[in-house]
Amino acid sequence: MPTRRETMLFAMELRQCFSAKRVPVFILLILIAIFLVVQESELSPMFVVFLAVFAILESQFNNILFRSPHELEALSLFSLPWERIVLVKNVASIVLLGIVTVIVSMSMLYFSPAQPTWSMIVDGLVYSSTIIFPLLHIGNRESVQAPRRSSEWEINDIVQAAGMFLFVCVLSFPYILFTIVFKMQWLNFVYAIIAGWFWLTRSIPRTALSIESLKTQLCAIL
Repeated sequence: MPTRRETMLFAMELRQCFSAKRVPVFILLILIAIFLVVQESELSPMFVVFLAVFAILESQFNNILFRSPHELEALSLFSLPWERIVLVKNVASIVLLGIVTVIVSMSMLYFSPAQPTWSMIVDGLVYSSTIIFPLLHIGNRESVQAPRRSSEWEINDIVQAAGMFLFVCVLSFPYILFTIVFKMQWLNFVYAIIAGWFWLTRSIPRTALSIESLKTQLCAIL
C-alpha cells in the first residue's frame, strides 16, 4: 500500500502537469491535432493522438527531477527512498498518459469526420502497452544524463520533444512487427510484460542509484 508521502507526491505530479503555465501548450497541441484530423490526411488518427499526447507529456517522462526549478532539492528532503520516488513519478506518468489521451481523443473526435471504432480503441491500448515501459526507461535515463532546471518550451525543450518523437517511432517497431508483419497480436502482450519487468526490476533501481551518486552534481546545475 502507498504511504501518505507517496500519495502526496503522486497528487503533486498530477497537479503540476496541469499547472497554469502548461495549459496554453496543451491547447495549442490539441488544436494542431484537430487540424491534422480535420484535413483528412493519410495520418492515422491514433498516430495523431499519441503524437500530441507525448509532446504534451515530454517533460513528465524526460525531466522527472526538475518538474519545477528546485524540485530535486525539495525531493532530497522528502523522507522517501529515491527508488520509491522514481516509481511514484513513473506511475503518475502512466496515469497521466491515460488522462491526456482521453482528453486529446475526445477533443479530436468531436471535430473528426470519421467515427471511432472499438477496433481503433483496442489497437490504441495495445500499442501504448508496447511503448510505455521502454519510454519510461529512456525517460529515466535522460532525466539523469540531461536534466533541465526549467522546462517551459524553450529551444532545448522543443529539441527534447523532437527527440522523444524519434524514440516513439523507434519503439513502435515491435508493435508494427507483431501486428502487421507477423499478424500475431498476442506477442504484443508478451513484449509488454517483459518490458514492464525490465522497467520495474532494472530501470527504477538503476535510476535511483544514479540520482543518489550524482545528487550533489545535479543540484548544482544552473
